[in-house]
Amino acid sequence: MAMLGAIVALERGMTAGPTDLRALADLLGEFTDRIVAFGDAEGACAQARVALVPASGELGAIAAAVRRAGDGHAIVLSADLAHPSAELLRYLVHIRAGHEAVVPVGRDGSWQPLLALYHGRCAGRAEGLAASGERAAQALLAEVEVRPVTTEEVAKFGDPAELLARRP
Repeated sequence: MAMLGAIVALERGMTAGPTDLRALADLLGEFTDRIVAFGDAEGACAQARVALVPASGELGAIAAAVRRAGDGHAIVLSADLAHPSAELLRYLVHIRAGHEAVVPVGRDGSWQPLLALYHGRCAGRAEGLAASGERAAQALLAEVEVRPVTTEEVAKFGDPAELLARRP
C-alpha cells in the first residue's frame, strides 16, 4: 500500500497558517499523493486546500492517520514544524523497513513523535490509548517498536535544533 502523508493540524496552540499547511502538503507530495490533515483546524485546512479528518489531540490524530495507512506507513508531521526537511524525511523513509515507528530524538533525549513514520500495525494500540483518554503522542512510543533516529543521524541533514523545532 502507498504511504500516507499526514499533517497534524490542531487549532489549539497552532501557529501555522494556510501557507504553512500548503508548504507541508507540497513537501509530503514528494513522497506520496495521499495527503490528509488530521485534527480540528478546519479554516486553515480549507484555505490550504488540504482535506481534514476530524481528530482530537495529537494521539487521536496519529491514531486516525495510521488507521488510514493500512498496511503501509504514515509520515506524520506537525503543522507547526519550523523547518521541515525533505532530506530528513527521505532518510526516515529509507530506514523504515521492519519498524513500527521511526522517530527522531532531540539533543535533550526527547522524542519527536510529530515528525515521524508509523506503520499501520500501530493503529489498534494508538486507538486504544486514545479511547482510554490519553492525548499525548509520546504515550504511543511506549507501546510500539521504535527505531530511534539519533541526534547524530539528524545532524547529517542540518542543525537538529532547527530540524526538530516546532514554531512557538
